Amino acid sequence: MSFLHIIALFVTLGLLSGCTTYSTTSIEQRDAYLQKFLGESSQHIQANLHLSELGYQQVHPPIVDSNSITYTVMRPVTIPVPMAQTRPGAVPIQVTPRAESYDVNLQCKIIYRLEHNIAKSVYYTGRTC
Repeated sequence: MSFLHIIALFVTLGLLSGCTTYSTTSIEQRDAYLQKFLGESSQHIQANLHLSELGYQQVHPPIVDSNSITYTVMRPVTIPVPMAQTRPGAVPIQVTPRAESYDVNLQCKIIYRLEHNIAKSVYYTGRTC
């Protein structure tokens, strides 16, 4: 394996580890929280949905039309940078504390489907919800 393949493998493993390790809410908790708004009016959802409870940050106000409410959110994730293993006698790589991880903002959309201004279903786009 070439050096670039090894680096790509470490980055991929770091991304997978970071995405699964740093989630603040389980899928079941997220689904239960979002589904409790089904059957509610669009105004009730906008007034009472607090996505920060799920560890999300709202990118901008929701987009509301007669058929849906769409929230664009991001979830900040800190991904650890894997450390290279050195051979005996090799010079160790110096890493400053700042370089031990990097932050990524993963983005997705949460969409409530409305019928007569009442939420009938909720679904997500993006793999980061």
